[in-house]
Amino acid sequence: MGTFETGFEVPDLAAQVTGLRLSSVVWSSQREKLEAAVGSALKKKDLTNHPLVHDGQKLIPSITRVFRKDQNLYVYFEVYDPALDQAQKTPGVAATLSFFRGPVKAFESSPVRLTELLPSRRQALPVQFQVPLASLAPGRYTCQVNVVDEVGRKFAFPRAPLVLLP
Repeated sequence: MGTFETGFEVPDLAAQVTGLRLSSVVWSSQREKLEAAVGSALKKKDLTNHPLVHDGQKLIPSITRVFRKDQNLYVYFEVYDPALDQAQKTPGVAATLSFFRGPVKAFESSPVRLTELLPSRRQALPVQFQVPLASLAPGRYTCQVNVVDEVGRKFAFPRAPLVLLP
């Protein structure tokens, strides 16, 4: 048994950037109750702002990005400093998740519309997807997150290779 540790990137929010600022995209097929999380050195008070903890469960990132058809794919990332609508004082961000096999789009999720910032971190907008993989054929895919800040007129399209096993 071993452990793996990787950073969760948060862009420099003070720097001038023309595009949409996103955290690292976390790809996972596993959620674990906090009580069952092995090797966690985090204290309960530290979990209130932990980006991978939600509703008493921790998202376990996939190291290999290899998944099986009988699993769900969980995707998590954060959008930082989205523009706010002047009238409602809320962000207007839309996101979808696409799977490509070569140049052909094999799947695209329904759009998710995001309008609520995290209460504990007012400049972060959490984005989550849960996709059952049963309808996709086994093989190699390029998975792309499509994020559009409709108010700020900015966008981002991070990609990652994924493998789906039978």
